[in-house]
Amino acid sequence: MQRRRPNPALVIALLLVIAGVLGLRRLQALDYDVSALVPDKVWDVDVGLSLTGHGDAVRVATYIPTSDDRQTVVEASSRAGELELQTVDREGGRLAEWQGASVSGPQQLSYRYRVATRAVEYVIDPEIRLGDARGGDGDARWLTATEDVQVDAADIAALAARLVPDDGAVQGFLRAAFDHVQAFGFQPFKGTTDALTALRLGEASCNGRSRLLVALARNRGLPARLVGGLILEAGSKRTSHQWVEIRVGGHWVPFDALNHHFASLPANYLTLYRGDQALFTHSRDIGFKYNFRIDSDLVPRAELQGSGKAVGLWATFAAIGVPLELLTLIIMIPLGATVVTLFRNVLGLRIFGTFLPALVASACHHTGYWWGMVGFVGLIVLISLTRRALGRLELLHSPQLAVLLTAVVGGMLAMSWAGVELELRDLARVTLFPVAIMAITSERFTLMEVEDGAWKAWTTLARTVMVIGCCYVTMQSLSLQILMLGFPELLLVIVAIDIWLGRWMGLRLMEWLRFRGLIHAGEAAS
Repeated sequence: MQRRRPNPALVIALLLVIAGVLGLRRLQALDYDVSALVPDKVWDVDVGLSLTGHGDAVRVATYIPTSDDRQTVVEASSRAGELELQTVDREGGRLAEWQGASVSGPQQLSYRYRVATRAVEYVIDPEIRLGDARGGDGDARWLTATEDVQVDAADIAALAARLVPDDGAVQGFLRAAFDHVQAFGFQPFKGTTDALTALRLGEASCNGRSRLLVALARNRGLPARLVGGLILEAGSKRTSHQWVEIRVGGHWVPFDALNHHFASLPANYLTLYRGDQALFTHSRDIGFKYNFRIDSDLVPRAELQGSGKAVGLWATFAAIGVPLELLTLIIMIPLGATVVTLFRNVLGLRIFGTFLPALVASACHHTGYWWGMVGFVGLIVLISLTRRALGRLELLHSPQLAVLLTAVVGGMLAMSWAGVELELRDLARVTLFPVAIMAITSERFTLMEVEDGAWKAWTTLARTVMVIGCCYVTMQSLSLQILMLGFPELLLVIVAIDIWLGRWMGLRLMEWLRFRGLIHAGEAAS
C-alpha cells in the first residue's frame, strides 16, 4: 500500500494559521507591548588617556556627561591604574579626576560611558523683543565680559547694533548674528581664539565662532554661554566641539554656527560641559595623550526607560543574560537563508555555499557590509593562493583542509591587526567570520578556477557578494528585527515560504534568459 504524501498547500496553510493564532493571542491575551522592542540608538564612548609619571604627584581631569532633558547616561565604568579616581561636580559640569601622590612609569587610564541622545529644535517666538528677553539675577554671569569674550569691545558692539532688526525682534537679531558668524571662513583649531580676533580675521574654528556669537548676544542683553562636547560618529578621534546656548523665552536654545544648526541640535551631539572650560586639565611634563573611541549600538526602548519589561523572545533570554544583539543575529539567520533560497531556486543564480551568504551577512553586522566584503574577498584570494601551493604537495583532503583552516585564521588575525593599526575598527572585527565555511568556500573557488576557468570562478564570487548584500540589507532591517523578536511565530511563516519555494516548478529567471529565444520561437510557431 502506497503511503499518501502530505499536500504542501495544506502544510503551508496550517503553518500560517498556527502563526496567526499565536500572534493574535500574544496581542490580545498577554497585554503585549511591542513598542518596548522598538530600538533606540545608543553611543559607547571610550575616553582613553595615557601619561608617563616621573615619581611626582600627578593629576588628570576631564569632563564627563550627565543626564538632562536631551541626553541620558545609561552606564559608566573606568580604569584608574595606579591613580585614584573620583568624580566631582563643578560649575561647568561633572569632572572625572585621577590623582596620584607618586606616580612612575607609563599609565593607561580610561573612562567609558554609554549614552542615549536625542535631537532638539526650537521655534523662537517672533514677538519677543530684545528688551523683553533680558535675563534675571541668576543669569548675570552669562552676560558679563571675559578675557576671551569681549562683550563691550567697540567692534563687537558696533556689529551687534548693526545686526538688530528695525522691530527689535530677538528672532531677527539671532538670525542675523548667526548668518554673519556662519559666513566666516573655516580655520582648523590651533588653540583658543577669542571673539574679537575671530571678528577681525573673518575666519575661525568652532571655538572662535562660538565666542563671537556669545559676545554678540551678551552685548544685546541676551544671556549666552559656550557649550563643549563631542559630535558622536563611529570611529576614533581626538577632536571635541563647541557650540552656543542662548537664553530665550525661559529656554536655553542651542546654536552651532560652524555646522549650520540654528536653534537646533542633531541627535549625535553630546554635551560634556557648559561655560568657557578646558575639556582636559593635567599636570605638566607627563606626556599626556588622549583619544576618543566611539561606537553605536541599538537597545530596546524599555531598557533605556528603565522599565525592565522585556517582551517576546527577549523576555525569555534576558533572564539568562543573553544580549539582545546576539539574539537578533540568531533569529534573523532563517530569514537570510530564505533570501538565499529565493536567489538559488527562483532566480537560478549559481553562488558559493548553500547558506554561506546568510552566515557571512550575519558576521557583517559587526564589520559593516563594505569592510566585510573586503575581508571576505581578501580571504578567498589568500586561501586560493594557499590551495594552489598545497596542490604541489599532493596532500589528502582532510590534512589539506586543516592547513586551509589555519590559513583562514591567520588571514583573519592579520586583517584584524591591520585594522587596529590603521584604526579601522570595522575591519578589525573580520575575525567574527565563520572560519570553517570560509575555508571550504575558498577551496571550492580554487577548484572552479582550475576546472571551469578564472572567469567563471570570479563571476560566481561576484554573484555571491551580491547575494550577501541582499541578505545583509534584509537581516539588518530594524522593522523586520522588531517583528521577528516580538513575534517569534513568524519563523513558521518563513518555513511556509521555504516550502513554497521548495515546490517551485516554473522556469528560473536565469533559465528563461538563457532560452528566451527558443521560448519566443515556440510561441510564434503556435
